[in-house]
Amino acid sequence: MIRILIFALILVGCTSSPGVIPIGDDTYSIMISGQSGFVPVGGMKADAYEGAQKHCKSLGKSLKEESFNSNSGFGKFPEVELKYKCI
Repeated sequence: MIRILIFALILVGCTSSPGVIPIGDDTYSIMISGQSGFVPVGGMKADAYEGAQKHCKSLGKSLKEESFNSNSGFGKFPEVELKYKCI
């Protein structure tokens, strides 16, 4: 039981992100990287959209997705990148 709890705690917070990066006029990027091969891409995608939504809302604008890319597979640490505009 303790081993399961320790494993679960290791998986929590196993992503990193430099935050919102401006890449053009009202255009931004959020990239999230998994720190292990056991991080679900679906959760990382949700985190990227949540961060983008909060950013645009703080500017009093709405989110418009420009592109979304994910990279994962056997032996790789997953990554997601969301490029968006605040309009």
